[in-house]
Amino acid sequence: MGAKNDRNPKDDIKLVHGDLLDFLYASHGRLYDAMCQNLEKTGVKREQASYGLFVLLGLYLIFGSLAQFVCNLIGFAYPAYASVKAIRTAAKDDDTQWLIYWTVFAFFSLIDFFTGALLKWFPFYYVVKTIFLIYLSLPQTQGALYLYNKIIDPAITLFDKCLNARLSGESAGAEGKAKDA
Repeated sequence: MGAKNDRNPKDDIKLVHGDLLDFLYASHGRLYDAMCQNLEKTGVKREQASYGLFVLLGLYLIFGSLAQFVCNLIGFAYPAYASVKAIRTAAKDDDTQWLIYWTVFAFFSLIDFFTGALLKWFPFYYVVKTIFLIYLSLPQTQGALYLYNKIIDPAITLFDKCLNARLSGESAGAEGKAKDA
């Protein structure tokens, strides 16, 4: 799973939009198809209805009393479902993708814990956080992989070097003390 450094965010948005349209216009059972037919009789396209729902979700994330819960549900629900499905497959690429997601999610959850009290006064905080979590989890954007390669892996590599230097220095000091005794 190499990093997609040559990708443009506009390309990612176009890819997500295309996949959304494919999803919206695919059949998902009789009830969904009947609801879509009724919607289309009103002259509203499926994507317009979905964008309307996204706007309502955004407004709720700004003004709603359970905005934090809804935001965290978005960050947990689909990734947890996709992780379980990935575990059930024989392929390991999807396992790696979701392991990277949860690693990045945990890293930014720690940051969020310490900065969240201040940022919650920013009215668009949960909207931005939700968009960030969606960016991390979408396979089309591979946001978690990008941030893992750019931030977390280099940070862990540096931490490992410091830890190993410290441990080797302590073990050399302990050997020296043992020889002196």
